[in-house]
Amino acid sequence: MSHELHHNDFAECLNDRFQVVGEHAAPFDLELIQVSEEKAAQRQRIFSVLFRGPTDQFMPQRTYKLKHHRLGVREIFLVPVGQDKEGFQYQAVFNHLTHSA
Repeated sequence: MSHELHHNDFAECLNDRFQVVGEHAAPFDLELIQVSEEKAAQRQRIFSVLFRGPTDQFMPQRTYKLKHHRLGVREIFLVPVGQDKEGFQYQAVFNHLTHSA
């Protein structure tokens, strides 16, 4: 699958597991726990997604390869944004340019 990831791609995967692959450590899972509403701005469509990872595996801000059974392997830039008793939380923001009206 080579198309850009859009809001609907993630909305259909809410609560699914995505496997972090290609790292030196053993692969581990992130759970997609939130997909924001898509917002339209001038010539842009913006949304974000929130993943939760394990409490024992902190991921610094950078691009990661995530594997999903439907979306395949994708490179996604993740930023750590929080932590609770269930694990670390990571956000990815998507900003798609639209054609001029």
